[in-house]
Amino acid sequence: MSVLSVNVDLLPFADPVYQDNPYPYYRIVRDLTPLYESPLGVFAVVRHNDVAALLRDKRLSAAQLDFGVANIFHDSVLGMDSPDHGRLRRISAKWFTAERTADWIVETRRIVDRALDEGESAGGLDACEDLSFAATFGTMAYILGVGTHDAAECRQKVIEMGRALRPAATDDDVAGAQAAFAWYVDYIRDLVEFKRRNPGTSLLDAFLAAQEAGDMSEAEIMATVTLFYAVGHLDNSFLIQNGIRLLADMPEERELFRTQPDVRNDMISEMLRIDTPEQFVTRFSTEDIDISGETLPAGSIVLGMIGSANMDERVFSDPDTFDHKRPDLTRLQMAFGAGQHGCHGQLLARAQAECAISALVERFPDYRVSGTVTHKHTEFIRNISSLPIEFH
Repeated sequence: MSVLSVNVDLLPFADPVYQDNPYPYYRIVRDLTPLYESPLGVFAVVRHNDVAALLRDKRLSAAQLDFGVANIFHDSVLGMDSPDHGRLRRISAKWFTAERTADWIVETRRIVDRALDEGESAGGLDACEDLSFAATFGTMAYILGVGTHDAAECRQKVIEMGRALRPAATDDDVAGAQAAFAWYVDYIRDLVEFKRRNPGTSLLDAFLAAQEAGDMSEAEIMATVTLFYAVGHLDNSFLIQNGIRLLADMPEERELFRTQPDVRNDMISEMLRIDTPEQFVTRFSTEDIDISGETLPAGSIVLGMIGSANMDERVFSDPDTFDHKRPDLTRLQMAFGAGQHGCHGQLLARAQAECAISALVERFPDYRVSGTVTHKHTEFIRNISSLPIEFH
C-alpha cells in the first residue's frame, strides 16, 4: 500500500489552532491511515500500537538524526544509540530510584509548602510561576547540588530551545534557539566549575566522578545537565499545572485525589494521557519499516506521535473523558516514551506531581481557577504559561 496522499495538510503543525488543540486532527488521521506524510517532509505514526512498536524498533535511530542547532544533544542519551546510549544511561539511571526520589521529594515538598504559605497570605497564586516551576526547578537544582540563580531566564531559554525542535520551526525560532543554547552552555559550564570547586554528593558530582574514571566526557556532562534542566522542569511543570487545571473542573475527582492516596498514581497517568507534555518523539529510519501495511521508507524522519497514541480510541475508549479507572492505564499511556529511550526520570515526575497536587488539594480543597489561563503551546511541547488560582 502507498502512504495516503491528500490535497490538504491534515497535521498543520504551524497553525495556531492546531497547536492549541491537536487532538481532533489526530483523530482524523488515525481514522484514515496509520502513517501520514507531512508536506514538511516528515512522517507521522499516529496509532497507539504502531507508536509503541516503533519506539522499540532497533531500526530507528536517534544518533543519525540531524538536530541542527540542538546537536549538543547528541552527547546526551536523547541523541545516542546503543552502545553509547546504554553506557551513559546507566550512569544517571541508577540515581533515579524510588529511594533517592523519596529523598528528593522532601525538597519538593519544602518548596511547595512555602509557595502555599505565601499564597494563603495573598489569597491565591499563579500555579505556574509560584508553584510548579518553583518546585520542579528548585528540585532539579537540589539534585544537581547547585543554586537556583537565573531560574526565570533558564525557563525562557528552554522554551526558546524547544521551539527549534519541531517541524514548523521558523528561521527566527532557529536563531533564537541558537542563542538560547549558547547561553545554556555558558550557564552549565559555570555550574560544572562551581562543583569542581565545591565538591559534594550530588548527581553532578557523580558525573564529574564518571569523567575522572573515563566513563563520561566533558561534552556529555554539558549535554546531560542541559537536558535534565530542560525536561526536569518544563515537562514536569506542565504535568503539575495541567493536573491542577483538570481537577479544578472535576470536584469529585479532586476529592478522590485528596482523600484516597492509593488512586493518585492512576490519576496522574490519566493526566499524562489526556494532555501529554511532549507530543512526539523523533527518529531516523535506517531501513524500510512496515507500519500496519504502509511503508516507512529508509532514510526518513519519523515522528512517533505519543500525544495521538494516548488518545487512540482503539486502546482508550471514550478518550476525551477523564477516567483513571481505565484497565492497565499506567502501562499503556505513553507520555514517558518506550523502549531504550523511555524516560528514566518518570518516578521523579510522578512523585513531584503527587507532592504538589496533593499538598494543594489537602490544604485548599475548594481552590478554583480565578483568571485567564494562558498557553504557549507548540506542536511539540504543551506549555501553560499562566494559571491563576484562588483559595477559599
